[in-house]
Amino acid sequence: MAKLDNMSNLKDKNILVGVTGSISIYKSCDLIRALIKEGANVTVVMTSNAEKFISPMTFQSISGRKVFTNMYDTDESSLAHINLADNSDLIIVCPATANFVSKYANGIADNLLLNILLATKSKVVVCPAMNVNMFENPLVQENIVRLSKLGIDFVEPDSGDLLCGWEGKGRLADLNKILMAIKKKVSNKDLQEEKVLITCGATREYLDPIRFISNPSSGRMGLCLANEFFYRGSNVRIISGYVEEDFDFFPDYLKCESSDEMAQHVIKDLKKYSVIIKSAAVGDYKFKKVQKNKIKKKNAKISFEMEPTIDILEEVGTKKTKNQILIGFCAETESIISNAKIKIKKKNLDFIVANDVSKENSGFGSKDNFSFLVSKDGKIEELGLVSKETLSKEIANKVSEVRRGLF
Repeated sequence: MAKLDNMSNLKDKNILVGVTGSISIYKSCDLIRALIKEGANVTVVMTSNAEKFISPMTFQSISGRKVFTNMYDTDESSLAHINLADNSDLIIVCPATANFVSKYANGIADNLLLNILLATKSKVVVCPAMNVNMFENPLVQENIVRLSKLGIDFVEPDSGDLLCGWEGKGRLADLNKILMAIKKKVSNKDLQEEKVLITCGATREYLDPIRFISNPSSGRMGLCLANEFFYRGSNVRIISGYVEEDFDFFPDYLKCESSDEMAQHVIKDLKKYSVIIKSAAVGDYKFKKVQKNKIKKKNAKISFEMEPTIDILEEVGTKKTKNQILIGFCAETESIISNAKIKIKKKNLDFIVANDVSKENSGFGSKDNFSFLVSKDGKIEELGLVSKETLSKEIANKVSEVRRGLF
């Protein structure tokens, strides 16, 4: 089957990036590059204070588009602020100073960017960056709350050392956190009623304090799933084993190691979740006895007794309620569909993602999977070799179809 296109939810979106006079303005250059890489059409609007830090020519070179700075640019329509307000799918102010936030909250429009924001019906995201004392000032916080109540999304600044010498919350948020906020803002919110539990990564079963058996899972599939459901409005909980991906931007993230530890956390609050997706690569066996001290190398042969680990997916299947959707994964090298059907029935699944890891560039640690979606009623959808981002969209679409009674 032909490979599905990995379409970004920012592709062909018209995004206006407003920049104000903050020393962190240089980070907005990286944001613009990232948005363009995602397929967005980016237009930059600068305040006069922003021009004191970076030349408009820099942003024009990065975006490939005219940069707007003047409310009454003679080369453009006198209604530039209206045209830009009407033609933007999303406006992001990055960075936003305390001065700018306060003016915006009080309806002041003394520059082009503020006029655009007051005239727009588009979605707006604001990324503050300022001294910690300014950010924590009750007046600034009151203005942030006021704008938030009007539907403006804020990406909270990070904490750390500030250029002014102070330490605390005020640094412009990490680029990945800003991108997540943008994607969530423009995405379809068809899954906002769902509470989703996702497991991912590789479990480790220890032999002694420094040795263990595991597998090559990187956690990338789990990250793609978490992103997709997060963008579409879901409340996402992540429980992972060892991962090579960064999950720290998710507020509800727990890392564990062994299959027993993962099982304990998964089963603990199972009833809270409407969708459970078990993408973790859980080891099938563990050492029967874990040695307290490191095992020393000897010339003689050595062997260790092993026993099966708990089957977390099967355990969840026995406890699944009528309204919960349970999705499993299996990595197979032969009899892909027949093995998947056996697991669906045995583990009481609604869907299973069957990955043919015998295919080149498919499976653990790769960016793609050669996948089949198999449902409990026997329907089989061959996706072929697709990116894990695309596979995540397909899984989320299936959940949406179930909730709408279309599947």
